[in-house]
Amino acid sequence: MSETFRTEVQNEIVDSLPKDRDSLVAFLSGLTKATGTIEIANKRMNLCLQLDGFDEGMKIVEAFKELYPTEFELSLSTAKSGAKAGKQICSLQVPYGFSKQILADFGLMTLDGEDLSGFIEGVPFELLKKEECKRAFLAGLFLGCGSVYVPSLAGDEEKRDGYHLELQFDDENYAEDVVKLFDFFALSAKTSDRGDHKLVYFKDKDEIAKVLVLFGLSECVLKLQTIINERETANSLNRAIICETANMDKTFAAASKHLLAIGKIYNFGLFEALTPALKETAQARMDNPESSLQDLADALGVSKSCLNHRLRKLVEISEELPDSEQ
Repeated sequence: MSETFRTEVQNEIVDSLPKDRDSLVAFLSGLTKATGTIEIANKRMNLCLQLDGFDEGMKIVEAFKELYPTEFELSLSTAKSGAKAGKQICSLQVPYGFSKQILADFGLMTLDGEDLSGFIEGVPFELLKKEECKRAFLAGLFLGCGSVYVPSLAGDEEKRDGYHLELQFDDENYAEDVVKLFDFFALSAKTSDRGDHKLVYFKDKDEIAKVLVLFGLSECVLKLQTIINERETANSLNRAIICETANMDKTFAAASKHLLAIGKIYNFGLFEALTPALKETAQARMDNPESSLQDLADALGVSKSCLNHRLRKLVEISEELPDSEQ
């Protein structure tokens, strides 16, 4: 893949920003909480956000302009601290005249008349009474301090094993608030320490898929499902090959032959072109690589003779394909 899965998730988030005002405020509040810093010069306080790249910066500027009629300055630099320390970033400067109002509107500081009187710790739950606002806030938060990784596939530059989605915080209490937000959606996030940081994370692939659904990322959910399917097919093939190499009984040897044939068909992109009966049989064999032919036939509700015919047909199809993709 030309992009990491993490980058694809980030891109889809900024390409599908909330449309209604309350959700947009919640999204930008989460993003500002994760990436915002306050710069003071000449007794003036300016809010600054650290974003990943100029393209992302332009899209976030447009989101701010939906709420505040002013111009925002973008500049490229290297992050000095936080989760993005050492990385090339795009800095978004909020004008002095709007910084105080934005900090108050986003539930990050309290406003006493025209003066800010203090920071608000934790998640600004007052902004998040609507379910869609909670979703938007978490998406903005993830864009600012989140990462997601999936197992590497052939051709990937970045080599990784396993599934992992995390958000990184400097404050333990804030991390616990975020866990409560995920819990509202029946998502059980775990926490751990990484140096001075607190992590909120998921390692279960199904939970990660639900988080992406929560963020409204339909394309990335489909991409993740494809990765899971390819990974599990490969794992099934590996189990079958190991059984055959170890010279195990005929049941496993037969299963390995079938799985190798199905895997070859799958790798050539021909799985969806199979007849419904062959596709059903292939899927059943992949889901049950260690089942005997009789058990598999019983599960499919067909005779053993019928099952044998279908499996032979799958093997024949694979044998007509070249040894490797062109």
